[in-house]
Amino acid sequence: ARAAGGLVGYAVLAALGPDGDREFEVHTIGVDPAHQGRGIGRALLERMLAMADAERAPVVLDVRTDNTPARTLYEAHGFEVVGLRPRYYRPSMADAHLMVRPARAGAGVPADHGEEAAS
Repeated sequence: ARAAGGLVGYAVLAALGPDGDREFEVHTIGVDPAHQGRGIGRALLERMLAMADAERAPVVLDVRTDNTPARTLYEAHGFEVVGLRPRYYRPSMADAHLMVRPARAGAGVPADHGEEAAS
């Protein structure tokens, strides 16, 4: 995501598995602290979910158990906690929740058009 000519947010989504049996994994969403609270993270997430919906694929992610703002965002978009990964993050040894959003049918966006999400 860009604002005022600079990068203010980014997201990485991985497509795992063959066509027709695909799963997507959110690797990261980051927003410059000076630009947080403006819906940039939400827009990036929604763009990634639209890509998964276009393929009717589930989406998985890991999030720190103490990252309440991120968990709230994910839960608002249909993710549910399905597991715990103790001491997952290094070097802090913080725990992570494994979250899943089931596959949904939707128009979505073609997977090859996500590079300019929320710009």
